[in-house]
Amino acid sequence: MQRYKAPEVPAERVTPELVRDELLKCFESANREFMDILGQPYQDEVLKQQVRQFLEGVFKQCGVSIEKPTKEGLLIAIEACKANAEKMMGEKGAAVIRHHYEEMMKLINKLR
Repeated sequence: MQRYKAPEVPAERVTPELVRDELLKCFESANREFMDILGQPYQDEVLKQQVRQFLEGVFKQCGVSIEKPTKEGLLIAIEACKANAEKMMGEKGAAVIRHHYEEMMKLINKLR
């Protein structure tokens, strides 16, 4: 299984939409790792749908747009996702969460 890595994109090509799309991929990757840690089987398509629904819910809860994301909105949503994952996974998922958070921040930090 390939672990998520932020794409090497020049700063001028990083848009909020690109970051949002990468957040989906990042979250799918993290959730696959969580399922493996927990020893739970999963179907990739089902996992992708669940991740999409979960992220839409997080954006809505945070009062930020997933359709027209902004840097500030993405930051708020990423922090909320991190907090939720930490509550759900605890110490077992700490390294996974840290890795994925750092990868997303590489992209966020390129946004103007």
